[in-house]
Amino acid sequence: MQAKKLMSLVMVVAMMGIMSLPGQVMAQARPTSIAVLDVEKAMVALEEKTQVEADLKTELEQIKQEHTNRRQKLQLMKDDLDLLQPGTDAYMQKAEELQLSGMQLESWYKYKQARMNAESVLQIGSMYRKLVDTMSKVATESGYDMVIFKEKEPSFNNIKPEALSTYIAMRKVLWVRSDLDITDQVVQRMNNEWRNRR
Repeated sequence: MQAKKLMSLVMVVAMMGIMSLPGQVMAQARPTSIAVLDVEKAMVALEEKTQVEADLKTELEQIKQEHTNRRQKLQLMKDDLDLLQPGTDAYMQKAEELQLSGMQLESWYKYKQARMNAESVLQIGSMYRKLVDTMSKVATESGYDMVIFKEKEPSFNNIKPEALSTYIAMRKVLWVRSDLDITDQVVQRMNNEWRNRR
């Protein structure tokens, strides 16, 4: 009998402990602190991106100039071909050289363009990874638990009425206090790091 009372008492205490667990967990939980980052604004404001784009533009202009120079050489070869008698061995040889040079030029130009596109993708991807890394540092230092993508304010000027509800439904953040936007802090830190690396 004594054992039954003791067992019942233990069961009651255990049940009370189990029932109080959710309350303890809730008491220990803290609110989640959230910040926002305007990725588009940040990428536009990065000095590194401006420099990378300028370098890529310069390289692209050099490639275009080289392409123009090579096309002019091809035109000179064509002019030489026009001076030769069609059907002769010299004409056939010059025509083959011209055709081969033209194919090489186009292959070279397509390769250079593809390489420039790949380089641009790599550079932008690298900057995005740096942006995310810097954002996580700024957020951690500022006590934020989460950073959400800040969208641009919607412009309803050019939206068809039937697409408006879909456009509104796609928005993830409807409003945020401006002091939760860490975009400027992230950009400033990244620009400072960029200047120090140069």
